[in-house]
Amino acid sequence: MNMMKKLALLLSLVFALAGCGSETVADAAEMQTQQEAAADAALEVHFIDVGQADCALLVSDGHYMVIDGGNNDDAETIVTYLKNQGVKTLDAVVGTHPHEDHIGSLDAIINSFDVEAVYMPKIMHTSQTFEDVLDAIANKGLKIKAPNPGDAIIFNGLPVEFLGPQREYDDFNNNSIVLKVTAGERSFLFTGDAEETAEKDILNAGYDMQADVLKVGHHGSSTSTSDAFLQAVSPKYAVISVGTGNKYGHPEKVTLDKLQNIGAEIYRTDLEGTVVCSTDGQNILFNGISTKTETTDTPAVAETAETYIGNKNSKKFHTEECSSLPAESNRVYFETREEAISLGYGPCGSCKP
Repeated sequence: MNMMKKLALLLSLVFALAGCGSETVADAAEMQTQQEAAADAALEVHFIDVGQADCALLVSDGHYMVIDGGNNDDAETIVTYLKNQGVKTLDAVVGTHPHEDHIGSLDAIINSFDVEAVYMPKIMHTSQTFEDVLDAIANKGLKIKAPNPGDAIIFNGLPVEFLGPQREYDDFNNNSIVLKVTAGERSFLFTGDAEETAEKDILNAGYDMQADVLKVGHHGSSTSTSDAFLQAVSPKYAVISVGTGNKYGHPEKVTLDKLQNIGAEIYRTDLEGTVVCSTDGQNILFNGISTKTETTDTPAVAETAETYIGNKNSKKFHTEECSSLPAESNRVYFETREEAISLGYGPCGSCKP
């Protein structure tokens, strides 16, 4: 059997017959109810450093969701990171589109954890990477759910809206799944590699595009983050998943200038490693540090000297004098002991902070 026939057969086996499936789609009334109930819902988003690739882990009260899976060579890094965060079951796995730098390790993720649902656009790639993902899905007895624009699901009470792709495009990037996750008054927009054409179609669909945190499209390429799209999203914070010294020149200066001109704080995995953003539905923290603008009606609190140092891998926090302090790239700083504990960190057994 040649590659095309095998892939066509696999696709017929693993794709659900229509849309997301009625058992996972939330209607408008349910979305409104869930959004009100989740006003104080906690959400962490871990933008995992996978070089010139994308991988994000969403965490909410013991529930986990993955958006994209890095390159093939990132499997050990990602699986180890997820295990260190306590992941045993993933409520959802999303492959925004079939490029290797977004689905490379999805097969390893699916093989390593219990997975309740997989979401991917209904397009085919002839790569071995894509076939490996389909095999992993089939071997787990799962069906791919191809969301339609406007579909929505609930992740631990948090509304997740699928905004794109609006139609089928000739290239993989514009076929990227675009989704918005809302936690209380705060929202996160994930754009895969969607470029200006897809962005324009999403804008024309009339969605509420505003988001506090934007996962910048296509690693900061100038082909994404169009002026109109950026104005509609109006993010306070922008996260760019990108590799150090990559051959594409990402992120491009024109994109960085746009983000700076709109007043967004920029976080980059090539400069800062894994970026962790958390919210309680009102306030937003990046890597454990309060950001400069938290709510529209509460002035930002001036920063004070950090007292406690957390280890992002072990989830333990230490005093500044502890002999077991983690490497700088794995540190999270907390102003109080209570802040560390509220974000899921436990005290070190040596220094007993």
